[in-house]
Amino acid sequence: MSGQSDCTFCKIIRGEIPSTRVFEDDICIAFMDIFPVRNGHCLLIPKMHYENLFDVDLSVLAHMSKRLAELVRRVKSALNPDGVLTAAANGAGAGQEVPHLHFHVIPRNKGDAFGFRFPDDYREKMADKKELEFTARLIASVDI
Repeated sequence: MSGQSDCTFCKIIRGEIPSTRVFEDDICIAFMDIFPVRNGHCLLIPKMHYENLFDVDLSVLAHMSKRLAELVRRVKSALNPDGVLTAAANGAGAGQEVPHLHFHVIPRNKGDAFGFRFPDDYREKMADKKELEFTARLIASVDI
């Protein structure tokens, strides 16, 4: 079902690169990350090649959202971490390294070395309400 001949994740889907799969269906695959940040670090990817959330078919994403929630619950039940981080980088500017849509599912414990961290000073100055309203209207007005 994948489409990119040189894409690492498409090669995993086609069985050209081995993976340790958690589950699979017609639309997506969950497998263990071979460079885990923490024990239990999984990835969820669509079988069709979509670069990221900017181009994914919304019906595929809807299905993947259900499977993502399932994967998070499975990781939580199996490993009993304090919490589970889910993340998807969209584009190089966001840190996306593999240009195939993927969601990280990472078990977390309070105080562990890895984390999604905001800058230390991010809560020191509240955003201007008018600026927030302007930006919200700008985002809402875009046709997608």
